[in-house]
Amino acid sequence: MKQTLTPIDEIKDLYSQVKEKTKFIINVSPLIGRAPKTLRNHWFSEFWSIPKEHQPRVKELLETTIKNQA
Repeated sequence: MKQTLTPIDEIKDLYSQVKEKTKFIINVSPLIGRAPKTLRNHWFSEFWSIPKEHQPRVKELLETTIKNQA
């Protein structure tokens, strides 16, 4: 049986595919309205505490970033 990924698991998987993670965080920061340190230390780190209301937008930004990577 195929396991369904949670939104955070999907984001983790997508984030692992981003080649320039620091650049991604810096570019996403103003779009989300949070400081780059907050994103790096809280959203994209050990605890993956991305607020539910931001998860769809983060996923969209990750997908776009991966699609546009060289």
